[in-house]
Amino acid sequence: MAPYDKKIKDMLKKIGSKRETLGDKPRAAWKTNCIFKKGNTPHVNINVINSVEDCIIAVGSMVNEESGRDKAAKLLGVEGVITSFAGFCFNDWVHDFKLKASMLNWDIEKKKLNFLEEKLSDLRSEDAKTEDALEDIMSELN
Repeated sequence: MAPYDKKIKDMLKKIGSKRETLGDKPRAAWKTNCIFKKGNTPHVNINVINSVEDCIIAVGSMVNEESGRDKAAKLLGVEGVITSFAGFCFNDWVHDFKLKASMLNWDIEKKKLNFLEEKLSDLRSEDAKTEDALEDIMSELN
């Protein structure tokens, strides 16, 4: 076995433990209809968002509007109006965008781990690959 095979095997074990820590992909349990529309802006379908940045932008616009309404209500000395966006409350939208961001981050981490595992597997010597194949065969026979 090549001298670096031990190091590669240790790194592969570390990737395996990170994969276990990562767990299963978060499940989509939406609280809204996932179609976010505010004012005259085009709608945003949470299901097709493919970047965390898009989640940040959408939540940022809601935060701005929510805080603007609160300030205006204080200035006028009236009770704040409960803000809803497309018929759903602020907290439900935050929940859904947070969930989508966690799903996107999970996908990114999973791709990274798969890439590293593939790269490390390619670096292993033929002796190490043969040894692992023989161990797999022995475990099947027992």
